Amino acid sequence: MLRVSSMYSMKKSRFCRKSSSSKKRDVISALPDEIIIHILSFLTPKDAAITSLLSRRWRNLWTFIPNLNFNVNHMAHPDPWMRRRDFVRMVSNVLSLHSGQNINKFWICYELDCRSGRYIDKWISFAIERKVENLILDLTEEQEIDVDTEMYTFPCFFFSDEKALSSIKYLRIAGCILHLPPYFSSLKSLVELSLTYVMVTENELNKLLSSCLLLERFSVGNVPKLVNLKVSGPSLRLRYLEVSHCRSLDNIEIWAANLVSFIYRGRKVNFSLNCVPQLEDAIIDIYDSTFDYVANICDHLAFNAPQLKSLGLRIVPLEVNTSLTVFPRLVNLKVLTLLVHEYYDTALWYLLRASPFLQVLQVKFLWRLKSPFRTGGCKNIFSGYGTAFTHEFLKEVHMLGFRSRLDDIEFARYLLKNATALNILVIDPFIRYLDGWVEKENKATRKARDEARRLLKEAPANVHLLIL
Repeated sequence: MLRVSSMYSMKKSRFCRKSSSSKKRDVISALPDEIIIHILSFLTPKDAAITSLLSRRWRNLWTFIPNLNFNVNHMAHPDPWMRRRDFVRMVSNVLSLHSGQNINKFWICYELDCRSGRYIDKWISFAIERKVENLILDLTEEQEIDVDTEMYTFPCFFFSDEKALSSIKYLRIAGCILHLPPYFSSLKSLVELSLTYVMVTENELNKLLSSCLLLERFSVGNVPKLVNLKVSGPSLRLRYLEVSHCRSLDNIEIWAANLVSFIYRGRKVNFSLNCVPQLEDAIIDIYDSTFDYVANICDHLAFNAPQLKSLGLRIVPLEVNTSLTVFPRLVNLKVLTLLVHEYYDTALWYLLRASPFLQVLQVKFLWRLKSPFRTGGCKNIFSGYGTAFTHEFLKEVHMLGFRSRLDDIEFARYLLKNATALNILVIDPFIRYLDGWVEKENKATRKARDEARRLLKEAPANVHLLIL
C-alpha cells in the first residue's frame, strides 16, 4: 500500500513538473498580440516569419510588425545576380503578406539599380500608404559614384501628395538620382534628412532644404554636382549639419540660428558662418589645408560662434607661418581633438595658446614616418620648455598613436611640466586610422610603450599616466 502510494506521488509530481514547465514555455504566447508584435519588430522580416511555424497562435502575428528591415545580410546565394533576384522576391513576398495598417520603419539596404526600378517604386508606395515615419533607401555599398545611367531614379510621385507625406519624419536616400517635381512644395513633417551618393542638382537641394521648416538634422555626403551649399532661413530649426566628401564643393554658406553641431570633411572650401550663435561642437577635417587656412577658420569661429565648446581639427604637415603674432582666441573652448601628421608642434602650440580654458585634449597621430627623429636640424618648439606657459585648466590628455619620436616625447614632457591641473594622461601606441582600422602589436608599438614608461619617472604625483 505504501509502495502504491509512493508511486502515485511520484507520477503526480512528475505530471506537475511537466504541467508547470509547459506553462513556463507558454508565457510568451499568453501575452497580448500587441506585445508579441512589438517583440517581433526587433527581428528581421525573415526571422519574424519563421515564428509562424511555432503554433496556430503565431501564424499571422509576424505580418503586423511595424519595422521592416531588408538588407544584404538576408541573402546567402554566392551568385550576385541570383542573390539580387532572390532579394527582390523576398521583399515583394513579405510586403504582399503584410497586414499592418501603419509602419514605423521601412529600410531597404541593397545594391540595386534601375533594372529593379518598378519593384522599388512599389515598395516605396507601400511604405507611403502605410504612413511610414522612417524611410531608408540605401542602394549602394559605400562606393564612389559618377553619373550612371543605370542608377535608380527616386520617384517623383513621392513628393506629389502632401497628405501622404505628412507622416515622414526621417528620410535617408543613398545611391539614387533625385529630381524634384516642379509642383513640389514641402515635406512638412521631416525632422531628419540624409543624402549620400545622390545625384542631385544644387538648386534642387537648396529648394528641398528651404521647404523643410521642421528639419533638425541634415547630412550630405559624396554628392558630385554640389558646388554651392546654402543652408539658411529665418525659421530654420536645424541643429545638426554634416557635409562630407563633396568633391566639387567650393562654398558653404550657413545662416542657422539654432545650429548646435557642425561637421565638415573634405577639401578646402570657402566658409561663411554668418549666424551660428548657438554652435557648440564643430569638426573641420580638411585634408589639403594650410595653417593659415586653419587660423582663418578659428578666427571665423571665434567671431561667429562665441559659445563653441568642442572643436576637432586636422593639422597637415605643412609649414607654419611663424610670423603670425595674433591667433584668434577660443575663450569658451573646453575640448580640442586634433588629427596630426608630421611636425605638428608649432601649430599645436598656437592652438593651445588660443584655448586658455581648455580642459580635455585628444591628439590622434596619423601616417607616421619610420624615422624616430626630426630631420633637417629643425628643433621641436616644446623642447626645453622655452615657450612654455601654464595650462591651469587642462585636466585630461589622450595621445593616440604615440611613437618613440622626439616630437611625441617632448610634447608629453611639456604637458607633464606645464599642465598644472593635469590629472589623466593616456598614452596609446596604436595608430587608429579614419576607416576604423587599428594596427596590431609590433616592434614600433612595443618601443613606444617602453619610451612611455620612462616618462613615468617625470610624472608628478597628481598625474595618472595610463599606458595602453
